Amino acid sequence: MLFLFLLTFVPIVIAKNELYMGFKVYNVKLTSQEQQESLHFLKADVIDYWIKPNFKYDVTGLAMVPPSHFNWFEERLEELQVEKEIAIEDVYEYLSTKESSAKQKVPSFTYNDDSNETDGSDDEAENNLTEENNVTDKDNGVNETEETNVTSEDGNGGGETKETDVTNEDDKTEEINAVTLTESDEDDITFGFDYYYRYSTILEYIYKIRDRYEDSQTTSIDVIEFGLTDLNRPLVYLKLSRSDGNENKPIIVIEGGINLREWITIPSALKIIEEVLEGNQARYLDNFDWIIIPVVNPDGYEYSHTDLHLWEKNLSTKSSWGFICPGVNINRNFNIDWSRADSSSSACSHLYAGTEANSEIETQLIQSIIHTYKDRISMYISLQNGGGYISYPWQYEFAASGTFRQNHLLAMEMVAAMHDEYHLDVASVAYGDRASGTSSDYARVNDVMYAFNIDIVRRGSDGVIVPESEIVDVVEDVWRAVAVAADRLIN
Repeated sequence: MLFLFLLTFVPIVIAKNELYMGFKVYNVKLTSQEQQESLHFLKADVIDYWIKPNFKYDVTGLAMVPPSHFNWFEERLEELQVEKEIAIEDVYEYLSTKESSAKQKVPSFTYNDDSNETDGSDDEAENNLTEENNVTDKDNGVNETEETNVTSEDGNGGGETKETDVTNEDDKTEEINAVTLTESDEDDITFGFDYYYRYSTILEYIYKIRDRYEDSQTTSIDVIEFGLTDLNRPLVYLKLSRSDGNENKPIIVIEGGINLREWITIPSALKIIEEVLEGNQARYLDNFDWIIIPVVNPDGYEYSHTDLHLWEKNLSTKSSWGFICPGVNINRNFNIDWSRADSSSSACSHLYAGTEANSEIETQLIQSIIHTYKDRISMYISLQNGGGYISYPWQYEFAASGTFRQNHLLAMEMVAAMHDEYHLDVASVAYGDRASGTSSDYARVNDVMYAFNIDIVRRGSDGVIVPESEIVDVVEDVWRAVAVAADRLIN
């Protein structure tokens, strides 16, 4: 029986991350396979695993627990003979310290064109986005405030409810006017990988790339706007290809920002764009078309900047609880074993799988790409930040897909190319847990031969919040894995 205790429905404005006040994070160190197989006893709708524990790979998990469930969680630890160890006493205080120590600077870009293009594409890109690009959400009349409430709810006891605003007001949107754009005399498009940029800044960069190659005779950059999110942000992806008339090349698909609190995945995706366009690496465009989704979940990404840093969902309100508990976990919304493992039917859970499979526009974007190009997609990579794995399907069950051998051999070369130490395994084994409705499983079930999760190795004190000082090393390591996989497919 579910118990749900609701405060009077009166919207209140809370400080950033205040919802996490009093939350603790527990280290979960498993010492036997029996404990691993009993992990489900330590799970509930309100228990948020930043990193799943894994006995096989000696990975200590991190579980964020609200005050309402301290006793419940600690009793379960004792029952399973897992040592109680608190990693963070107060998540709100922890995030406040983290964010106050982050860089306080105005981000800037340099846009050059060093790509060895000799086709006369020397026209300067405009310094500001034109209105026809439709990439801002601040001045287009969307100024609504949705009253929302994030509720703790599960089948094991009471939950806590705190209400917060999801706004699209000026002080909650990305500060695009603060960005300084400069043109360099050199000829390459570069992006500063020392800062976590906001969504409209990322969009500006994307459109700058498109504009730079607009008159190219050799390279085609298309920015496809699939639609608008629930908060009217454009949902876009890039298609990079040669202007050689060959419309049947294999395609490599990269997605970032599906688990939006994992900010590091977004510069990792942008780094791949930069590298593919490098003139001295022409083979990557000669042999493949590339589809790259830098930010799968723009609304959630922005919300993680303005309100709740550890938010995991979008901000849709389709469920009957939508305006109280908004959002769907996009990486639980795909039509593959939907809403069964590591998912929730509670709209108030961070693992909420949605009203039905593929219900969200963010999911539909990926579904559309896979279905449109399924005969040409040779590799699909989901960038995540779950603890240092390269994994492949299945994640929804404890078994490998029929392409186990091909995926494992290719991933071995990816792991060998990386400077950091990564574990390699079937996804359900790598995470020590099953999960339904994931994007990589969906790609594989739709006959994509190579489908991988690259889960970035732990950096910083917790591994979830990767310090800005680590971005450059991380994105270069991710590119090494992608590059070696592409080279192997070429050969």
